[in-house]
Amino acid sequence: MTNVKVGMNGRFFPNNWRPVLDEICFTHAAGFCALQFQGKESGLTDEHLGASLTETERALNAANLSATMELLIRLQEDGRTLLGKTPLEILEANLPAIQSLPCQHVHWHLVLEPPKKAAEQLESALLPEFAGATRLAAQHGFTFAFEHNEPALNFFSTPQSCAATLESVPELHFVWDLNHTVPDHLPGFKALASRTSLLHVADTPLPAVNHHLPLGLGTVDFTDYARPLSLAGFQGFAILEIGGLPKSGGLGRDTDDALMDSKNRLERAFAAATG
Repeated sequence: MTNVKVGMNGRFFPNNWRPVLDEICFTHAAGFCALQFQGKESGLTDEHLGASLTETERALNAANLSATMELLIRLQEDGRTLLGKTPLEILEANLPAIQSLPCQHVHWHLVLEPPKKAAEQLESALLPEFAGATRLAAQHGFTFAFEHNEPALNFFSTPQSCAATLESVPELHFVWDLNHTVPDHLPGFKALASRTSLLHVADTPLPAVNHHLPLGLGTVDFTDYARPLSLAGFQGFAILEIGGLPKSGGLGRDTDDALMDSKNRLERAFAAATG
């Protein structure tokens, strides 16, 4: 048996929109432990979900599901979005939803647009934002983390830069996206297992990354990735983020059947790592 707690990314996208109450029913019936919500720059609201936050909380509780939230934030060189918001301001805007659902785990996925070679300066400049976010997390009772990018994005994209950020903010946690990890970076990200509080999981045809394929359609050895996490006592959620990007043949691969099959494959991989 394995202790990995598999969740899934809520399919609340324009081309695959499912009302949240229906998605919760599927998530529960398929045996998942958690559902990941996508926060919004102005804050996640009833309108985004197709149901009220109160109804959503009741449905999650009835299904014995946990909630997590990802905040995908596209930054300019000044560390703000096109609308002038900082990451911390966006986190604050989502606090009502974080508290209502409630979300056990919240993380930033920060992307610099366009990618810059001098992104290290912005990474350092954002350290006070990370510190502020961990204080909010402690105040409101959730775990806060940040996610790394694939190397091509040049922003929080190496184990070294992520380790430096974690060292600077001791209360901060890490989201390891297995699908973003190139083979050369694997040892470095394995070394961060003790700070990892959430996984994003999808397959990809290595050495190419970020294809977001259902498990089994790429070449990732998930048992190998699971071993250091098991040794470190990882107890977080492993969120399936499958579907496929244009470079992998297009979207739409996050079917119910694909999610259930990927869940089973991931559980077997963790069981093999701990067996």
